Amino acid sequence: MANPVPPTSPSIASGDDQDRLSAKAAGPTFLGHPRGLFLLFFVEMWERFSYYGMRALLVLYLIQAVTGDEKGFNPGRGWSQAQASTLYGWYTGLAYLFPIFGGIVADKLIGTHRSMLVGGVLISIGHVILGISGIGAMAHSEFGMAVFITGLAVIVLGTGHFKPTVSVMVGQLYPPGDPRREGAFTIFYMGINLGAFLCAFICGTLGEKVGWHWGFGSAAVGMILGLVTYLIGKPILLKGIGDAPRPNATRNAMGLMVGSLGVSLAFGCLYLAGLTETFGRVMEYLTTTKPALGLGVVVALGLGIFAAMFAFIARNDPKDRGPVISIFLFMFFNAFFWLAFEQAGSSLNVFTEQNTNRMIGGFEVPATWFQSVNAGFIFILAPAFAAIWTGLGRRGLNPSQPMKIALGLIFLGLGYLFMVVAAKGVAGAALAKASMWLVVATYFWHTVGELCLSPTGLSYVTKAAPVKFVSLLMGIWFISSFIANLSGGLVAAQVEKIEKGELTLPWNFGGGQTNFYAGFVIVSLGVGFAVALFTPLLKKLMRNPND
Repeated sequence: MANPVPPTSPSIASGDDQDRLSAKAAGPTFLGHPRGLFLLFFVEMWERFSYYGMRALLVLYLIQAVTGDEKGFNPGRGWSQAQASTLYGWYTGLAYLFPIFGGIVADKLIGTHRSMLVGGVLISIGHVILGISGIGAMAHSEFGMAVFITGLAVIVLGTGHFKPTVSVMVGQLYPPGDPRREGAFTIFYMGINLGAFLCAFICGTLGEKVGWHWGFGSAAVGMILGLVTYLIGKPILLKGIGDAPRPNATRNAMGLMVGSLGVSLAFGCLYLAGLTETFGRVMEYLTTTKPALGLGVVVALGLGIFAAMFAFIARNDPKDRGPVISIFLFMFFNAFFWLAFEQAGSSLNVFTEQNTNRMIGGFEVPATWFQSVNAGFIFILAPAFAAIWTGLGRRGLNPSQPMKIALGLIFLGLGYLFMVVAAKGVAGAALAKASMWLVVATYFWHTVGELCLSPTGLSYVTKAAPVKFVSLLMGIWFISSFIANLSGGLVAAQVEKIEKGELTLPWNFGGGQTNFYAGFVIVSLGVGFAVALFTPLLKKLMRNPND
């Protein structure tokens, strides 16, 4: 499951009234937890169902030929893989950027309850728009594509309102120090993965076997079901939870919803007018025609970011500078992990669809079903990892944060070794197909890496950051997730150039996409072993070396 809010950490929208709200949450329990927890579990499950259902279909739909498959079925948009991966990167990246602003709005203006409703309604509307964009002539026209882009924008803005709220409401169910809190977020985390697991079998199957827009639209059904259940259960199970901090909250929420729809419509109009294509040409110019100029822009931005970080570190008390430096370093390693991990919905998804033998007997496994493998492995492996960390902790052997990051990167690199084998086996052979079990093995080791690395993140920020800067650093962490997801899409956009030999890499392990996936092996293992080597130094920067 890609880049979750860690289960032990509050959201950026946590607010100052958690004690008051959690005091109202006392009431009947189920399995030792407030029953409202399971209502929130259900709502979050359906929101993740819609997000990952969309993620599984997006690139495959965009690259499908406008004439459909070899039988003329299920036409797509005929985009290149580079174009589709770039849009995928912007979509997933912005889905992690806008929660920064959504959390602020919820915390200061409309409350988490109304923010969740605004987000859920917008997500539902967005998926309905995606379904409508495939009706009749719109399935082939630029106007229909503009409608599709509008729907994507609505979903992104809706996710911005929704994502930072549900985890906050879970936290508000428990007073500070309640020992049940960690278990509650574990249950909640399983809801996230249940939604991610189920989506491909419903949205993916409908999208691939019935019609793309049936898959896109089906996600709206789940989100609407979740919202209706929430509205019915909220007065009973979540009294006082998520209330607005200021008056006129309902009017403000309606204004935000209308404004979000207006912004999305404007973006669709910009696409129809060709302005987004102009932006794409500028990006292409910087990356292909004038790569030196593009590199210069990247270096200038990097130096600017480094200078800003240095100035920020200098503002802190001497005792806080080490922990702040460690936060920035962990942000970098975390961002790289998710950059590589997020190939699941782009380059790995396309490879699975085009270059993998997915036949089991006489049944061809839909490519989108492989998007559920990660979530399925989390269900299987998460309890085992929890037991391992607990057992190691009792013996004083629990790995520190930097060592877990190192392990996560190393296992990530090991996973990509299977993709190198798969890509090498089909390189230069027109009819050759890789074994699907190589793809499954890749996802298995990526999941192992995720379960090693997932204890890091916002939970570490809350423990290590100076109190006066904790909200700022949590927001910056979300920005790093935005950069990771966007960069993952832009990196995936280079697959075709590498495969055709238009872009050469410093290493050569074979033709086709072999060198592309070998890059993730080399860099992931290299960075992972470097982090392991420098762990003693990194621990000296930390506020608590045993974290």
